[in-house]
Amino acid sequence: MAKSLLIHAHAKINLYLNVTGKRPDGFHNLQTVFHSIQLHDDVILRPLARQEILIRCDHPLVPCDTRNLGYQAAQLLMNHTGIMCGVEISIKKRIPVAAGLAGGSADAAAVLWGMNQLFKFGLTHTDLMCLGLQLGADVPFCLLGGAALGRGVGEILTALPPLKKAHILLANPGIEVRTSSVFQHLHFALTNTSPDDIILRGCLENGDQRGVAENMYNCLEVPVFLKFPDVESLKYKLARCDGSYGALMSGSGATVFSIMRDAASARQATSKLCDRLTFCTTTHTSNASLSTA
Repeated sequence: MAKSLLIHAHAKINLYLNVTGKRPDGFHNLQTVFHSIQLHDDVILRPLARQEILIRCDHPLVPCDTRNLGYQAAQLLMNHTGIMCGVEISIKKRIPVAAGLAGGSADAAAVLWGMNQLFKFGLTHTDLMCLGLQLGADVPFCLLGGAALGRGVGEILTALPPLKKAHILLANPGIEVRTSSVFQHLHFALTNTSPDDIILRGCLENGDQRGVAENMYNCLEVPVFLKFPDVESLKYKLARCDGSYGALMSGSGATVFSIMRDAASARQATSKLCDRLTFCTTTHTSNASLSTA
């Protein structure tokens, strides 16, 4: 057994997100287009002789107990396999917390995938994705990676051709948005004129970055912008940056991203915005959601 395993757990953005209805279980049916990006947390796994789970994280807002999604992933896998030893999980956060980028889901996916490698459980990718769904709707995509169309609560995934190193500007005004609150305030009457995602998916297949940017959509912008006008203002600032093809809020926010013409444009825009924001960085699209050092 290896002594430790370092995994890069990549964030995601939503190029398209539409809520198509509410389910009997209280959750919502979605149609979304996910895309992995290079921004990532580092997750280090170390086996322990005792049957316990230890969590360490360098971010003060991330709990290091049973509330942590990585902890829950390890517990789920230990219960599923019956393993008698434990694991230490160290997380170095780069993905903002509660920001619409699936940072917690990415860490949970890294724990599932990494423990399967570290302890040689022999579980298939499908097995891991089924387990991941018990932790959250974004976890299956965080195991799949690249680009994908998501249906259901986001777990019914169809792979799409990923964009090749599209330059992304990410910005967050320092607002933490809770997904549950956004869905509680979602009014279907305000979101029922949503565009279809067919054109966007066609642009993805053609590698047309500008076309993708011009056809992006997120119905959750409506309730978030009503409650947090600073997020709406940030979106339009990004859209007006030199070299921006278009901007969108990712997931339930509050992070906004822009697809940029090139790396120079992304860096220049970041330098103008970074002094006024708690989080602002450049990255690019990735064809993987998990990678090892």
